[in-house]
Amino acid sequence: MRDKSLPKNYPSHFPKSKKEESEFGEGKKDILICKKCNAVYYYKSWHHRLDDYPYLSEKKNLKFVLCPACQMIKEKKYEGEVIVENVSQKVRKEIINTVKNMGEEAFRRDPQDRIISIKETNGNSKRISILTTENQLAVRIGKKIARTFKGKLNIRYSKKESTARIKVVL
Repeated sequence: MRDKSLPKNYPSHFPKSKKEESEFGEGKKDILICKKCNAVYYYKSWHHRLDDYPYLSEKKNLKFVLCPACQMIKEKKYEGEVIVENVSQKVRKEIINTVKNMGEEAFRRDPQDRIISIKETNGNSKRISILTTENQLAVRIGKKIARTFKGKLNIRYSKKESTARIKVVL
């Protein structure tokens, strides 16, 4: 039934955005299971469990593939990079724990949001480098670190690579 508050020519169904379709392609009819992390693809998105799929008794083809996040990790690609500079020994562990907690929370919400790596460099600058599968996750991490540890935040986006590079100077 059409909502009476909307005009007659207002579409009741919106097609997938061009960006989403170009990033992930057309929706698949089969059920896909990631060989590495066991994420499951159905209803045009990735989920944590097949148990939540209501039509499991129907005959569907199962295919075992690598999910987009595992494929990115395998190909050493990333969408988000956070560089934290001037990290003192006093707050280093706290920053790493904050990043890990944010990564776990993001993964709970969406199996495609992951932290790929956390690397520490102990040179003159004492920096921490974080790579993520999603640029929005990297932005959230950078903002949280800058806000919590009183750092200066710089966010740059690369449209060509669809990558976010975040620098936080403490």
